[in-house]
Amino acid sequence: MICNTRRSLSAVLLAASVLTVGVSVRAQNSVGAATRPAITVLDSTKEQDGLVGSVRRVKTETAKIVIKDGLAVEGPAQVVELTTYGIKGNRIENTSYPIGGSLAGKEEYKYDERGNITEMTLRDERGAILSREAYSYEFDKFGNWTRMVTSLVVFENGELKREPIEVTRRTVTYYFTDNVAKAVDQPAPEPVREPIPEPIPEPIRVSPVPAPAISRTDVETLNVVLSEVRGPRSSVGEPPAAPNPIIATQKRAYDLYVAGRGQFDAGDARAAIDSYLQSIKLEPGSAEVFLNLGHAYLKLEKNGDAVKAFKESVKLNPDVAETQYGLGVANFRARRFKDASDAFKKAATLSPQMAKAHYGLSLSYQELGNTHGLLQEHRILERLDRSLARKLEQTFPQYNFSCRLAVGCP
Repeated sequence: MICNTRRSLSAVLLAASVLTVGVSVRAQNSVGAATRPAITVLDSTKEQDGLVGSVRRVKTETAKIVIKDGLAVEGPAQVVELTTYGIKGNRIENTSYPIGGSLAGKEEYKYDERGNITEMTLRDERGAILSREAYSYEFDKFGNWTRMVTSLVVFENGELKREPIEVTRRTVTYYFTDNVAKAVDQPAPEPVREPIPEPIPEPIRVSPVPAPAISRTDVETLNVVLSEVRGPRSSVGEPPAAPNPIIATQKRAYDLYVAGRGQFDAGDARAAIDSYLQSIKLEPGSAEVFLNLGHAYLKLEKNGDAVKAFKESVKLNPDVAETQYGLGVANFRARRFKDASDAFKKAATLSPQMAKAHYGLSLSYQELGNTHGLLQEHRILERLDRSLARKLEQTFPQYNFSCRLAVGCP
């Protein structure tokens, strides 16, 4: 019954991407990294690997947890991966030590608002549950997780419990930037522990689509100066000109939008929504504000409200790929798979190199039973982003992509 945490670890590492899925394998053997074949993967970036901030290097180690005399004891740590990133975030060095093996069955995932996997359920070909794992995290001050505990969900004495079976640690090294300089001057905070969600006997199946990365689209600044707000200077002896109410309203709307962006970045999505809505009330013609409002609703899992916000943004500016992508994610979460596929397709048309849009479209096609479309998107991902193509293969192994792409396969 114990499913292997090493592929579960891979699942969590993969889940940090914009649209991702993870995978599980059988329990690892006690073998050192030096005896395992090392592989190198450089076609990725720190953003695709789910990292934030000026990350320079990440060392990942894992150790099994065993129960001795009623106490959880960690075994020897093993290196899983060592990756170095350039200043621009591209991988410049990578060594990982994969563990072979496979586990028959279909995996279903639940995610937290950060996009990390919190629960994995394994089912057989008939849909019956085989096992379940839960994951909890600790984060550093920059938002990257540094410790993850994998627990097996068990039933004991009439109640569900979590039995730790593996711990994974990441040592994250950063380039020295302004953010690091500010952090150095501040006292180190206590580690932030991710709350462990309560398990339920039979979770509703949720397709593995975390929320998308927040749009960093530049907005056109209003370029309002004090003289414009107050109006032109009056001649000597004349009363001062009245302020321009239109420009003053636009500036107030823009200030509220900027405040909302700051609140969202600080993790307060509810306050951000309030600021965005006030900004829209003053200036309802900003597609950018509606776009960010949609992302804030997604973070709170208010998918219906997110759909409405993205649709308003599309009405104001239908040619923004990021907006169409957000609309696709919101519809997918709401299980409106046809609407999701339409939005993802428009995003991919507007930005053909947007790999995450092709990935979302492939997931929508799978839900709609469009195998031909799924295979086409997989071929596109093979060219644009091989890591997303591999995640698609790992999520739906029943399609045997490698065989379907080869000549002469049955």
